[in-house]
Amino acid sequence: MAKKRKQTTQDSAPAALIDLPDNPVPEGARCGFVVTPDRKKIRYAHWPAGPVPRKGTVTLLQGRAEFIEKYFEVIEDLRGRGFAVVTFDWRGQGGSQRLTRNPRRGHVSSFKKFRIDLRTVLREVSLATYPGPHFALAHSTGALVLLSDTDRLRTMLDRAVLTSPLLGLSSNALPPTLQGKGRGLLRILSLGLLGRRRLRAQAPKTSWLIDRVAFPLARLFSLIGLGRLYVPGGNGKLFVSFEKNRQTSDRVRFERFNKVLAKAPELGIGSPTLGWLAAVGRTVMPLRRREAGPKIKLPCLVLAAGDDRIVSTPMIEDFVSRTKAAAYVEIAGAAHELMTEQDVYRDQFWAAFDAFVPGYEVEQDLLRAQAQ
Repeated sequence: MAKKRKQTTQDSAPAALIDLPDNPVPEGARCGFVVTPDRKKIRYAHWPAGPVPRKGTVTLLQGRAEFIEKYFEVIEDLRGRGFAVVTFDWRGQGGSQRLTRNPRRGHVSSFKKFRIDLRTVLREVSLATYPGPHFALAHSTGALVLLSDTDRLRTMLDRAVLTSPLLGLSSNALPPTLQGKGRGLLRILSLGLLGRRRLRAQAPKTSWLIDRVAFPLARLFSLIGLGRLYVPGGNGKLFVSFEKNRQTSDRVRFERFNKVLAKAPELGIGSPTLGWLAAVGRTVMPLRRREAGPKIKLPCLVLAAGDDRIVSTPMIEDFVSRTKAAAYVEIAGAAHELMTEQDVYRDQFWAAFDAFVPGYEVEQDLLRAQAQ
């Protein structure tokens, strides 16, 4: 009988995290690598709760192309609320093991690989290091990974808060030139009947071009061995100007993250690959089915950005309307990254988070434990 391979974790000094004057490493950091069952090295970091009554442990799940250092401010906010915090870089980005010869390609062949990352970190770091109750705070791609694996995660987590989950790509997610070419081709093929711009009120919940054309083509190209190519119009560039960014309307926070990338460009990745796009399609489409919502048993709070130009806010609302275990809050005017937005939007996110986590029953149990 083959021997079961032992999982390994190794903590190191906080110096492994990038420290900048305006983005300092939160005090008490421990970081290292955990090796997944399929032998990928995943960089993680964790922090004990701050000097307030303990409320539990939060595992923070990043979005695409992000890295631990981007969430230092969020980590401090969580610790100040009484939570220990664990976070990690998904395989293929940040300080984790890359998956392509060109480290700038944002690639994954299947979201099953991301689920392996999450389960490994939860077992080997979060649950092994800190006491419960255990919560997840997941953004965008990280939120999609969580929603695709709630059957397993409901035994490991008590509640989850999801921000701007990737349940559908906005039409603005495509490069503007590609959008225009797609509409132009559609007008030609339909003799002008299709492909015209719609009014915002008449716009579909998600991009028809991505769902019906991009996802199937990406799957086809992946099957013939071209999945590691960038999506059309994609490249390995790490930086975009604040005026062209679609993540946040907060210039100070946006420039702070660019400073981290300037000091450590090895943390960044460029555009996604066709393989990544195909993997998103295979993960998102099952969640569109009517029966998908009722199958979600993990209690979730889902927050959407009213001015999101990356993921589809109407598709998020539609999903939550079919999910009894989920509550929905939309923050009007906010851009995609709610946790790094301007304070006027960020404060609304934290108010919703505080109302949902740890939850009334868990909070009462914690108070009784502290009184003993």
